[in-house]
Amino acid sequence: MKRILVGVDGSGEAAAAVDKAAELAGAAGAQVLLAYVVPRHPPPGPDAYAPEEQIREEKLEHSYAAAMLREMEMRCIARHVPVDSATLTGSIAASLADLAGSGGFDLVVVGHRGRGGVRRALLGSVADRLVQISPRPVLVVR
Repeated sequence: MKRILVGVDGSGEAAAAVDKAAELAGAAGAQVLLAYVVPRHPPPGPDAYAPEEQIREEKLEHSYAAAMLREMEMRCIARHVPVDSATLTGSIAASLADLAGSGGFDLVVVGHRGRGGVRRALLGSVADRLVQISPRPVLVVR
């Protein structure tokens, strides 16, 4: 195993996924790439948001992503694991699956976010969807 992709979102589950990936990478001499995906949220109607508000929201999301990725990078650096990070935009599961396939990753690691039965059935989850569509093995960390 040479490369591990970790999907992060700032949650406790994502931090646990980073820790597990760093543990595996340290044992295997692998590199870690932390990826944060900024989801696209189209406005619900043609006049729902002013363009300035959309731009402001996107800048805030990217700023949050950069700060959170730096924090997660430090978790890997503390274990002496080579780490890099990337911010993507799009559907979260699809973006991670595409990156996993095109980036030569051996493993994808994500946190599991527990959801109630009805909500999970209606919305699905990123981890569940990623397991279904990823061209690489996926480790879901609880």
